[in-house]
Amino acid sequence: MVKGAGTVYVCQSCGNQSRKWLGKCPDCGAWNSFVEERARTAGGKEAGRSAGLGLRQSAPVAYGDIESQMEARTSSGIAEFDRVLGGGVVPGSMVLIGGDPGIGKCLVGSSRVLDPASGEFSSITNWIGGEKFVLSLDETTQRLAPRVVTAFHDQGVRPVVKVTTRLGRTLCCTPSHPLLTPDGWKRVDELDAGARIAAPRALPFFGNDRMAEHEIKLLAYILSDGSAQSSINVTTALPEVAADLQEVAGRFGLQLRDYPKPGSLARQYRFVQPHGRRAELRQRIAESLMHAQTAAGVTRAAWSRAANVNYEMLNVWQRGECAPSTIELERLATAVRVPVASLAPECATQSRMRTSVAQFLESQKLRYTKAENKFVPDCIFRLPREQVKLFLKVIFSCDGSVYVDKRGRTGVSYSTISKRLAEDVQHLLLRFGFVAKLRVKNSRVRERAYIAYEIQLLGVAETKRFLSEIGIWGRAEAKARIARMPLPRLSSTHFDTLPTGENFWSVLREVVDGDSFEEISAKAGITIRNRRHERPLCRSTIAALARAYPSSYLQRMAHSEIYWDEIESIEAAGEERVYDLSVASQANFVANDLIVHNSTLLLQVADKISTGGASVLYISGEESERQIKMRGERLGIEATNLYLLPETNLENILDTVERINPGAVIVDSIQTVFSSKIESAPGSVSQVREVAGQLLLLAKSQTIPVFLIGHVTKEGALAGPKALEHIVDTVLYFEGERHYNHRIVRATKNRFGAANELGVFEMTGAGLVAVANPSEMFLQERPQGVAGSVVTACMEGTRPMLVEIQALVSGSKYGTGRRMAQGFDANRIALLIAMLEKRVGFHLIGDDVFVNVAGGLEIDEPAADLGVVAAIASSFKNAAIDPQTAVFGEVGLTGEVRGALQAQQRAREAQTLGFKKIIMPATNTAGLERLLGVRTVGVRSVDEALDELF
Repeated sequence: MVKGAGTVYVCQSCGNQSRKWLGKCPDCGAWNSFVEERARTAGGKEAGRSAGLGLRQSAPVAYGDIESQMEARTSSGIAEFDRVLGGGVVPGSMVLIGGDPGIGKCLVGSSRVLDPASGEFSSITNWIGGEKFVLSLDETTQRLAPRVVTAFHDQGVRPVVKVTTRLGRTLCCTPSHPLLTPDGWKRVDELDAGARIAAPRALPFFGNDRMAEHEIKLLAYILSDGSAQSSINVTTALPEVAADLQEVAGRFGLQLRDYPKPGSLARQYRFVQPHGRRAELRQRIAESLMHAQTAAGVTRAAWSRAANVNYEMLNVWQRGECAPSTIELERLATAVRVPVASLAPECATQSRMRTSVAQFLESQKLRYTKAENKFVPDCIFRLPREQVKLFLKVIFSCDGSVYVDKRGRTGVSYSTISKRLAEDVQHLLLRFGFVAKLRVKNSRVRERAYIAYEIQLLGVAETKRFLSEIGIWGRAEAKARIARMPLPRLSSTHFDTLPTGENFWSVLREVVDGDSFEEISAKAGITIRNRRHERPLCRSTIAALARAYPSSYLQRMAHSEIYWDEIESIEAAGEERVYDLSVASQANFVANDLIVHNSTLLLQVADKISTGGASVLYISGEESERQIKMRGERLGIEATNLYLLPETNLENILDTVERINPGAVIVDSIQTVFSSKIESAPGSVSQVREVAGQLLLLAKSQTIPVFLIGHVTKEGALAGPKALEHIVDTVLYFEGERHYNHRIVRATKNRFGAANELGVFEMTGAGLVAVANPSEMFLQERPQGVAGSVVTACMEGTRPMLVEIQALVSGSKYGTGRRMAQGFDANRIALLIAMLEKRVGFHLIGDDVFVNVAGGLEIDEPAADLGVVAAIASSFKNAAIDPQTAVFGEVGLTGEVRGALQAQQRAREAQTLGFKKIIMPATNTAGLERLLGVRTVGVRSVDEALDELF
């Protein structure tokens, strides 16, 4: 690969530079990570470092003249956060925080999200890997735009509520999930029936995966008046549909047989194989097999052995009595070295008992689907616009109608007994800008009650637009009447109205410059009688006002891409596993055709620091001021010294810092900030390294603590070059234990405190609450008197923590038992099991052994070995361990129990929680005799420990 003038290749994982492109980085070992970037001159680099900062002068200081004292620290106001930082915030330090905090703003797995790039409309769980896009609302312009998803969050099982709207849309989410209202983002549990919430007016995004038209039509016919059970048929009374079915059948190589429906004008059309067609196809296969055998000069026995097929079956195939599968044909062709096409594989497919229509419907997962379970297949959502239009035309022609009622009201409707199918059709209509209502109808057919779901489009204008853009077969009389109807002069006041409120009337009062309502009405050609704040207005009314009185606010409101739906009900829906997405630039996305919010952190720390008197500058490259303010209000933040700056340009950020001189700076996130002096894109190695270096210089020169929030890759590592972690003073990971209600902040690097320090928080609707005693929390659901459970004392940084280790030993169905571990190193488990077999005499070779650390913790210290051994022994013997006994100690391969660090802290933690006996290494018992109410037992081997336990 030729390198351009003045450029170098930079590894996006570690920052290593090369004059030529390399497939594998020699420093970090990453593959395909080199990207060409413009080379930087030394002069430019120095100029960049001095931009925007008033730097203090540096001079050498004699070692003896330096005062030896502890670095001054400032409390963050959150005890657990201070613990992880090593005792508080150090002035001039730079802290990098990565991970997925999440505070409960989540959707259930059945929530569906539109990918505007491909047209895919599927479960939010499909957004877990790869670069995918969602639609996000720009609150400034009130328009939707594709945004890339930066992270996927699995938030575990949580209580959820079901929100149902006037348009029939539903959303299952956690009670704290925010929805956009006319008054800003509000939590679901703060809303009531009648509240207006934002939904898209249109989703004009389609895919590019074309299909054959006869396949699209077949899917539409089967989903409407069709059945795909043992026989595949469609029932219709429309001659246009009957003629079209003939063409579809012919394209699939099939014929139609029609049968009358007693007491009805409709007929049933069944897809069948032409008479004698299967026998003809099998004979063609037989002839091709005989010809191939003769040409190859092999016997039938030799050919069957070489192709690994049954000799008798090959004989049957050559007689034309049945046909081989495609895989068997490929084996036969390979064995005699002929192209598989010469063996007529297309005949093998068509000659089976399953018709080509049946095989196609099975590939789309619609075969044997009952009417109440029908759904639009994924392939339809990825079609281009014209083909989606064809699908809707067919499905409305069969199960839909266009009508004019007795009162002269027009409409389009579609009815089905499948709720999922109705929701799918409602979504596809929205892609053409049709905001349809889904309503539930209770009906009876032949004395049998059933529920139907009807899609409605009402009004002359919408009906005419549907007939023009989509169309429908039949209904000639109704279509003729509608064609003669004039369009209404005024819009309906029942749909697509815009909430007004005090702000709207204030703006209107300014732009009309003193005109009365009568003068406003005359100039705009509308009628406005009063200015009640709760009174919504039609979109056409506001559009007329915007034309008469030019105003960017009125223009934006009239032409916004928001439809203000209305909540009909909010009800508890049990517990489900929930998920969330992080979206670049805008912290919201469209799910289930509603606009919802996504998640971020660190406002609580900013609030606590600013409450102490210091000003805090919160810089966001992903959210607007309004979005951050909404989150702050939900968390109860009312800080007066907290300043918000939505900015991504580094030079502007440095100028702002110099101007307001804050006591702390928070940057969310480091990957979104860029320097105009570097030509590469934001988030690249050069940008991240430059931005981090400038912010470090800011922190050290101005003694301002700087907190950086970093994106995390799907592997769980901080995104960007490894140099980023070397630049900062402290690296914290915010770990989301997705199956539990707690979150952990863990320090992996700390120049001012202990590494591997850990803080535990409980996730609540009001934010994160510090857990004062994590041991008590992790043990509160511990079972009593159950074999395979033991409590061990671990150290996380300087904090002792008691955790439960569980083990299950059961007979294996296979020759060799499996070894599986969760929260503990699986290789370490294998070593301990081998020690038990060799030194203690346990026969575990034929047993499955499973080990789990309860509560979702990850333990990596050797002192937990004795707990694992005790849990495995307890399950193997089927004997419970005394629930008031705790153990700890490292176990060697010879069966010895070695001493553990900080034994006194471990023992005192067990004493605090009421444990009566502690089994520990004998070398650690000195000085623990005075533990009141606790019996400490020192052991030197695993045998001694097991004798004491059982």
